[in-house]
Amino acid sequence: MNRLFNLSIILALIIGCSGGKEMTETTEITVPLDELISGSILPEIYKTADTAVDTVADTAVDSVADTVAVSPDLDGNEAFEAYLEALVRSATEKSTPELAAELALLRNAEKVPAENLNTASALLRNYVVKRYGELIVKDLQTMLGFQTYAEEGRENWMAPEFLRQREWLSSKADELGLGFKTYDGRVDEFTLSGPEAVLAVLTHGDVQGVEGQEWSSSPWTGDIVDGKIIGRGTQDDKGAVVMTYYVLKALKDTGWKFNHTLKLIISNGEESSWEEISYYQERAPEHEYTIGIDGEYPVTHAQKGYGLLTLTSGEISMSKKKGEWTVLLMSGGFGGSIIPEKGEAIVAGVTNSLNRLTELARAWESENPPAKFTLTSEKGNVKLIAHGASGHSASPESGHNALGDLTAFLASLDLTPNSWGVLTMHLGRYIGTETDGASWGIAHTDSVMGSMTTNLAIISVEDGNPTALVNIRAPRGITAEQVEAAVNKRINKINKEYGSALSLSMTLGPYHFVPTDGKLVNTLLEVWEEVTGEPGKPVAIGGGTQARLFPNGVDFGLSTDEKHYRGHGADEYMRPEELFMAAELTISAILRLTTGE
Repeated sequence: MNRLFNLSIILALIIGCSGGKEMTETTEITVPLDELISGSILPEIYKTADTAVDTVADTAVDSVADTVAVSPDLDGNEAFEAYLEALVRSATEKSTPELAAELALLRNAEKVPAENLNTASALLRNYVVKRYGELIVKDLQTMLGFQTYAEEGRENWMAPEFLRQREWLSSKADELGLGFKTYDGRVDEFTLSGPEAVLAVLTHGDVQGVEGQEWSSSPWTGDIVDGKIIGRGTQDDKGAVVMTYYVLKALKDTGWKFNHTLKLIISNGEESSWEEISYYQERAPEHEYTIGIDGEYPVTHAQKGYGLLTLTSGEISMSKKKGEWTVLLMSGGFGGSIIPEKGEAIVAGVTNSLNRLTELARAWESENPPAKFTLTSEKGNVKLIAHGASGHSASPESGHNALGDLTAFLASLDLTPNSWGVLTMHLGRYIGTETDGASWGIAHTDSVMGSMTTNLAIISVEDGNPTALVNIRAPRGITAEQVEAAVNKRINKINKEYGSALSLSMTLGPYHFVPTDGKLVNTLLEVWEEVTGEPGKPVAIGGGTQARLFPNGVDFGLSTDEKHYRGHGADEYMRPEELFMAAELTISAILRLTTGE
């Protein structure tokens, strides 16, 4: 099929013919200005040719959008000019002179006048999806193929998969006519150059691993199943990366000038280190606005403090007690911010221990749904496996903690207080299936940030000692000293009881809070209502995003429901239409924050 046609031919198609006939009165569309501003009528403007047109260069044209916005024969600036010209002519033909005049003004403007922002926003929202929607999906599938998760003992920055991804991103920036820079691999940056002031969209290109998770599709291929793009990083956070660089490209296509240099920041250690952000800040210009796309809509303005509590069980000095059951080993979990979906224990017991422990496990399951255990014989002992569902530790509702079930069940038995037994009893008594820290004595709720959450994330052997890692998300109003004192009180109790050497080390970072009365938060809320039609309120999250590392940094998506957050879990996904909505929200937000006085 020959697609070499010039602009005048395209515009002739737009003005309209169907099957070689001039458009009749019955095909006309009236376009009230307020409907265009809402964005709802723009797709209708496209439908001036709703059947195939084969009369020009053998080109089938189903709609004006296919001809203009999506045409591979026009570069971005030419496509946007043709798109605007098409709308001007269509509005003129439909006897809507006010609309035609406003569109003509935008077509010729160097900058968008403040009084025309609503119309410009509606135009851009539709343009970015029409021209770049399919490419957003295609590029995301490609980017998911880079397995950019952290590995112990190796920095991300120059690891092979990160290098492959960086080379691909650099070539993509060159293809789109955007600047590209890497800060020694720690942060990669796309730039649409402008004045000195900077508006930055903050994302990350690293992901969590998939060890211990069961996926229905490959995590690394971006298969589309039932309308979902499945893959590690779709929501957290590669979907945001791809969507944003096409937003920058669409803004570049307009030729309009903005009040800021626009940057896409791609951190490469968000899931593991965070040290890359300070490295970047020491070398890059300060941002006036930082908008993360790693949180929740409508606007994430507050984040709980992120804490890691490590419990280590040493040798037993006093107790000679022998319980009915002895824990020989436990393991499970592989990330501090992931709800473990599997936990294992090797348990020694009495004669016929497999049958007896199976009976006890089934009884505990029935009283604690949805707990599920698998028990098998292993070298004369019992191997006990707890099955849960992975999710993000900031949202306990997004998964089901297998280690919580495992320790709570084992703690209900008569255990030998060896080093594993003491750790198991402490975890089972004071955490177990709880997610609010109540039994640990650290439950706390803030009116804005919500409640404390706990996640028993990892059980392992470290330096020969049984060890557990617990991730907490603490709202304002409770200090690290209070948390440490409460947990140590319970540790001291069990140590006194058994002569054990259970110990605690911990870190707890500060919470992040941005007032809701500033320009950034209010603009983002206005954009949310513009695009979705629903009023929005600022939200607080338990998840820790790197927006908190920037003065007054906030997050604007991608999640719309933190309670069922998909990132970090098996079968993580985004729907194409969710990415398109994110593109509309992001492009409108940038336009409104960087236009006018």
